Amino acid sequence: MFKDILVPLLMGDIPSSALRAGCALARISGGRVTALVGVSQIAPIAEAWAYYPAGVYGSMRDCAAATTQAMADATEDCLKSESVPFQIRQSQEFWSTPAEICIEPARQCDLVVVGTVAGDQREARERLASSVLVASGRPMLVVPASYNAAPGFDKAVIAWKSSRESARALHDALPWLQRMRSVDLLIVDEGPRSSYAQSLDALLIGHLERNQVGAQLVRRSAPAAQAGTVIDIHAQEVGADLLVAGGYSHSRLREQVLGGATRFLMEHASVPTLLAH
Repeated sequence: MFKDILVPLLMGDIPSSALRAGCALARISGGRVTALVGVSQIAPIAEAWAYYPAGVYGSMRDCAAATTQAMADATEDCLKSESVPFQIRQSQEFWSTPAEICIEPARQCDLVVVGTVAGDQREARERLASSVLVASGRPMLVVPASYNAAPGFDKAVIAWKSSRESARALHDALPWLQRMRSVDLLIVDEGPRSSYAQSLDALLIGHLERNQVGAQLVRRSAPAAQAGTVIDIHAQEVGADLLVAGGYSHSRLREQVLGGATRFLMEHASVPTLLAH
């Protein structure tokens, strides 16, 4: 399982669902949770810096440091009740974006756990999560804000397509999948599949079995634009504890403009979703 679990707390709040899920996984695996706390003080116009009085930057740094310390104290209070090893890592990179603050620590862990949120912060949080997912080289567990249960080991759904990202996600999720009671290998077809493609699907089932994962093949049909919705509906119908999917097999720009399964799952998935790029 995952031994080093990073929970970024860089948006001014403590997403309880993400923190609780990270602690539950650490408890199961005998691992440790690292809460990354920090504040971004990016100036909107870099050229304007030269015109600000020098003392302004000192005041901004002091405010950021005080806020970071308050967040660290509040996070420590939350983690003390979880009975897992943890550390609070306070970022001093006040002049970096939240994603820049998070990427290097993410590369030093096994799993990054983030929470979703509705309202005004959704776009900023999705931007942070997508940047870290693409740049860190580490899997990410996205936990819905409304998800109150601890991560379970009853049912998993693998949203499979023949892509590098899906293969990476499947490999990263194997320690978790091996503990599952049952696993669906879900393939959403945009159109008819050739007999050769179907034979490859059967080979993947065999690969999973050799890795102590018993999976059944499930097919659904839908246009590409609706793939994320179909995946999430199936996960709800079977009562999944975990959804596994590749992240951004298309470019992030294309997903931002046209939409895509990754963006939909990041914003709307109803169960914890493990993504990898």
